[in-house]
Order: sequence, then C-alpha cells, then structure tokens
Amino acid sequence: MSADTALRIALVHAADFGGGAERSVMSLHRGLRAAGHQSTLFVGEQRTDEPGVVKIPYVRGIPGSRRIARALERSLGWQDIYNPSFRALPRMLDGRFDVVHFHSLWGSSGYADLSVLPAITRRIPGVLTLRDYWMLTGHCAVYMDCMRWQTGCGSCPDLKLPPAIPRDGTHHNWLRKRRILARSDLHVVTISDEVKQRVAESPILAGKPVTRIYNGIDLDVFKPATPEQRGWQRKALGIAEGETVVLLAGQTVEWHRFGIATHHAVAAVNALEGRSGVRALVIGRSAEKVASQLRVPATVLPYQTEPADMARCYQSADVTLVSSEVETFGRIGAESQACGTPVAAFDSGGIPEVVPHEVGGLVVPRRDTAALAAALVRLVGDSALRQRLVQGGLAHVRALFDQKDVTGNYLRMYRALCDERNRATSG
Repeated sequence: MSADTALRIALVHAADFGGGAERSVMSLHRGLRAAGHQSTLFVGEQRTDEPGVVKIPYVRGIPGSRRIARALERSLGWQDIYNPSFRALPRMLDGRFDVVHFHSLWGSSGYADLSVLPAITRRIPGVLTLRDYWMLTGHCAVYMDCMRWQTGCGSCPDLKLPPAIPRDGTHHNWLRKRRILARSDLHVVTISDEVKQRVAESPILAGKPVTRIYNGIDLDVFKPATPEQRGWQRKALGIAEGETVVLLAGQTVEWHRFGIATHHAVAAVNALEGRSGVRALVIGRSAEKVASQLRVPATVLPYQTEPADMARCYQSADVTLVSSEVETFGRIGAESQACGTPVAAFDSGGIPEVVPHEVGGLVVPRRDTAALAAALVRLVGDSALRQRLVQGGLAHVRALFDQKDVTGNYLRMYRALCDERNRATSG
C-alpha cells in the first residue's frame, strides 16, 4: 500500500468524551483526519458533536435476550456477555474500512461484546490499544497489587474495583477473554513499556504481537504560556502575585472514593502548611471534597472539558502533584510538562517513562507519602530547580509524545497490517 494512499480507519471506544482515555482516543481521531485519512470513531456513548463520531446503532436482538443476559451477569458476576448492537459491527465495518482499531472495550453500560472480535478481525486487520488492564483480568481495569490475573483470577479480593461486579465470576470472565482473544487476529499496542511488560505476563494475550506507542499530546494546545498570558490567567483564577501554586487533577482527585491516591496528595500538600504564599489548585468533579481536607488555601475548579482550558490551568501552576498508585501512562504528567510545569509523582506504572526523575520532575517510590511530600516541599521551595525541570520536561515531551508523531506511528502500523493481510489473501 502506497504511503500516499488515504486510509479508512474505524476506531472503537466506549465514549467520545470523559477522562484521559477519551482524550487520547479523540486526539488520535483528530490527528488521523488532519493527516487526510477517513477516521470514524464508533462509540457506545456519544456525548459530543465531533465530526466523524458515530454512536453504534441500537439493535434489539432476539426478544428477551438482553434481559436474560443482564440477569445472568447480575447473578453470576459475568461481564458483558451479550450485546446485539455490538454484534452487528461486522456487517457495518466490512468493505467500508481498511483497519479497525479497538480501544477500551468496557464501560458505557456494557456497550461491547468481545465475542464478535474473531469475526471482525477475520475480515479487517485489527489493532487493540490497551489503555488499562481490563483485557488482562477477570473483571477490573486496575488490579492494584493482586496478581491473580496471571493464573486465571477467581477468589477475587476486590469486586468493587471498576468495573465492579456483584458476584465473583472472575474466573469465567478470564477464561472467556482467553478463548476469544486466541481466535482474534489482533496486533496489540500498549501506551507504555510498563503495560507492555504486563502483556508479556498475560496468558490471555499470549502469542499476540505487541508494540509500544505512547499516547499523544497536542503540543499546539499544551504548551508554555508567555509571561503576559500566565499573568492574566493567574489573575483570572484569583491567584495572588508571588503565590506558588500546586495543581491536583485526574486520579489524584477522583480516586478519593476508594481511599487511593487522594490521601497521599492531601498529606503531601499539608506538609506545606505554614509556608506562606502556597496555594492548591484542585480540579475535578470531586475537587470540593479534596480541597476541604487541605490545610493550605485552595482554588477549586470543576472538571475541565476543553483541553485549552486545562492547558491554562497547568500554565498557571508552578508544580503538578500526581499521587496515583496505578498509571498505565500518566497523561496529567505529560500535559503538565508540555505546559512548562514540573511534576512531583510516585513511580507508579508508566510514570517514570512519562516524567523522568530529575528531568521533568521528581519521582519517588510508590506509596512513600513522606518522600512525595519531601519532593513537593523541595519543588515549591526551589525556583531554580523548577526552571531546570521545565526545560528538561519540555524536551522530553516534545521528543516522545507529540501527537503528530504518534499519529504517524499508528499510520505506519496500519499500512503494514494492510500489506500483510493483502499478501496473505493474494498468496
């Protein structure tokens, strides 16, 4: 296939708007279209009017079948065993697309049905990007410290981890995934080397080709502000001149419900108590609840729906705190560095790849709250260190996470898979 040939690409994801995964998928969708290709994003839940986004059409299926499937899922702890709408995808995609690229296949009220993957990938070359660990486990997208996914799950220690299930059907779910994936022709992509290593340990994905392609950041949006821009942005947020601002967002804020991440962040920020001129900038749906636990002045903002608005928040901060215990990539850290704001973080998952220690921030051992607090105190108190890390972080992000480069990496993969399929069918 010629490098000049425009490709027809079907992206499949739970939704077109939400958290970091949705932002990553949407960035790729826009990047593909900007490069002159036909990208269609099929979603279980459509929340925007973005061009090229299509909600997977509702298909009723056999009367009563959905009701029976949901009853079985509730009583047995099985996940997403039947969805006639998703099962209609082979007919929708066949002949209209050159590549189908799956992203998260859970969420949006059980929009997906893995059983259709073999049929789709027999017809069209398939890519599967892992943005979490759900495909490796018997139910959860974040397995914390449990390693039962390496041997078949069952006897699950925490059924409440999202996506939660009411009964322990984890062994059945694990076996089902392994059977389906074994019959699916998929090239697996991971968004960090950390996730790639976990895939190598997964019986469910045994034998699949795996490539690491980092998430992309739109560096036309996430970039440093000029001194004038930074000044009026901080003023608009009510930040006094001379204040040192610590930004909290993403899992650092939203995982307060599980007692994960947030308590580390609160302890780290509260280590700054008594230091004059310090302010927290807390962003997210749970920002009020988190800010109420802080012993420093705080500015609270809702979840920022527009990337440009989030970029202005990073640009207005002096340090970003990332206290996640699990990160498959670490988009908050990447976006922050792209905006010229260094990061204090745990070395969770992909974070050391995204925020190299003493290059774009200070990275400490996971769950070492005292070390995280010490790193934050050091960054807040040392403007020369922050300036050095600003330059290192910018160079790192521009070298590895530019969305234009990431889009190009996927396009090369798509073309190679199409050429491989064409050779196989013609031979």
